[in-house]
Formats: sequence, structure tokens, C-alpha cells
Amino acid sequence: MSSIENLTKQYQILTDWFLSVLEGIDDKDGARTISENTNSLEWLAGHLITGRYRNMSRLGIQLDTYLHIDKFVNKTIPPPNAIPFSKTIEYPALSDSIEQWNKYSKLFLETLRNCDDEILKTVTPLSLLTGNTVEDVLTFIVLHETYHIGQMSIIRKTLGYSEMKLGMTKVEPGK
Repeated sequence: MSSIENLTKQYQILTDWFLSVLEGIDDKDGARTISENTNSLEWLAGHLITGRYRNMSRLGIQLDTYLHIDKFVNKTIPPPNAIPFSKTIEYPALSDSIEQWNKYSKLFLETLRNCDDEILKTVTPLSLLTGNTVEDVLTFIVLHETYHIGQMSIIRKTLGYSEMKLGMTKVEPGK
């Protein structure tokens, strides 16, 4: 299996897990936190959407700027430039985030599936533990998305919802 096929499978699973972890959660619960030091589901969802948006740019996709990017990215400092969760910011509702995730994920997975080695080997300004090529960044972001979806799963259960389901497959990449 090629590295791109492996990455595509991993991102497909994470796409499904994102949808599963938010399935059935009321928008009103999206802003809740489980302690003073935790993120809300709304922030986590928007943060992950921002990552998908940035990954699409790394793959050469030209698209309109994510409407809520200024709530999640401080463009005045170099990456990583994520804005931490704040109770004073009104984040997008979970229903809006799910819609945006579906839109971005379909395009992202289609592009990733057809990505060539030249794009994957492009050097980025980011220097991560995995390296600094587009492929290295995509590999790191798989771990990053997994980490945050795990947080979302804990918040989900703490708020009284059932556990997330694995293996949903609601977004299908083009073949």
C-alpha cells in the first residue's frame, strides 16, 4: 500500500469519527465545557475544520476562506498559530460545523486520493516532529485529529451522551 493510500484510509476513518462523536449532540451542548481547563465541542470542531481547510491549501486546492478562521487562527504570528479556546468567543454551532466538515472532507479526500508525489514532497514552512514536507504535515495532522476527536469523545460521554460509534462511513470520497 502506498503512503497516500494509507493516509487516505486514515483520514476517511477520522472523517467518520468526527461525525460519530458529534452525532445526536444538541447545539446547546456544543458550548459546554467539563471543567475550567477544557475546550468546548464547538471549539474542537472548528479547530479540526481549520486543519482540514489548511490541508486542502497544502494540496493546492483553491477555495474561499473558511468563514470562521479568525476565531481559530492568529494570522499575525507564524504557525503553529492556533487561537486557544475562549469562553468569550462565539463559535459556530455544531450543526454548522458538521455541514462544513462534510463539505471540506469530501473535497479533501477526493484530492488526497489523487495526490501526486510532487505535491507530497513539497517543503512547507512548518517543521514538525514528522518533518517538513506536505506528506510529513499530513501524517502529523492524522495524529492531531485523533487526539482531538478523543477529547471530543470524553466530553461527549461526560455530557451524558452515549459513546461514539466506530466505522460509520458517512462521507465517501470520489473514486
